[in-house]
Amino acid sequence: MADVNNSTSLRADVMRPSALGSGEIALWQEMMNARRSLQRAFFSPTFAMACERATGRAYVSVLYDGGGIKAFLPFQYATAWHQRLRLAERIGGGISDAAGLIAQVGFRANAAAVMRASGLALMFVTHLVEEQSQFGLDATWCDTGFVTDVGADTDSYFASVGERSRDFVRDTERRLRRAEREFGRLEVVRFDPVPGALIDGIIAQKRAQYQRTEVMDPFSRGDSMRVISAMNESAEADCRLILTRLEANGRVLAQHLGPQCQDVLNYWFPVYDPEVRNISPGRLLLWQTIRRAPQDGIKLIDRGVGDAPYKREFATGTTRYGRGNWHAGTVRSMAARSWLSMEWRVRAWRRRAFGRHRQNTDAQ
Repeated sequence: MADVNNSTSLRADVMRPSALGSGEIALWQEMMNARRSLQRAFFSPTFAMACERATGRAYVSVLYDGGGIKAFLPFQYATAWHQRLRLAERIGGGISDAAGLIAQVGFRANAAAVMRASGLALMFVTHLVEEQSQFGLDATWCDTGFVTDVGADTDSYFASVGERSRDFVRDTERRLRRAEREFGRLEVVRFDPVPGALIDGIIAQKRAQYQRTEVMDPFSRGDSMRVISAMNESAEADCRLILTRLEANGRVLAQHLGPQCQDVLNYWFPVYDPEVRNISPGRLLLWQTIRRAPQDGIKLIDRGVGDAPYKREFATGTTRYGRGNWHAGTVRSMAARSWLSMEWRVRAWRRRAFGRHRQNTDAQ
């Protein structure tokens, strides 16, 4: 095991993702393929390069122990000021559903050594996937997520769902019949690649949903939309955007936009027509997505962070997500921590102010 617990044995080259050579990219992808938890589009070099093109502030730290590359740490700076402070965040920021190191099996390091080698003062990271704990980095494992392992046989999957919750299956089948009676024959339409205008439409719907439900909007930062556009332009097997729609007579009842990495689909941005909520269109879309998973090359669906009944219904397993506040232990780290703390307080104040504004508006 390569146990790197002091700063003297660990070094790094920090560069733009686009500066990586073909051998380095191949090694990155090999490390992804060695762990199922790393087989996510957000861990891919394609995603890192899309973030670079979209923001201009995306980097990757190529970590060495001895003579060989042991790990890759992609990250970005939210603003030019954060870059001056060396205050980093997970690559992709608020739209990334998975984060952490891409490393060889057996690699372990401590966070301070990784930060110092990477020239970072501080990196606050959320959405750390569960197996990141094996790399030795500090994290608080406080968030729950659900996955749906479809496998190669959807009949077996649905049989197991029926054994677990017969009422749920019957209710879903009843809603499918009702949807066809009211709106016509249901059809699943898959776009790969996705026309840009359709991306704009689904994100606009998602933002409206965030506003209705008073949930933080990751698209309040303008570069989030640019990242999605860049992802769509550079579709590769390890990171390509997929749009799936549930339609009836040309009417879109529900749709989902998410990245697929090999046979893993991240269930990212689902939206539905609020006027047909009585048939649970979002549930019907996911049901049909699972039904046709083998023909679309999907074996695993990752629902991301969040514990909710609608996520449990289709799940075959749970996972944990962590949060880390990694610092280099330097004077600059102290300055970065102070700045980050101030930003958190400002965001909390804005959320409270927004809530009061909504209450006053609703009361008028």
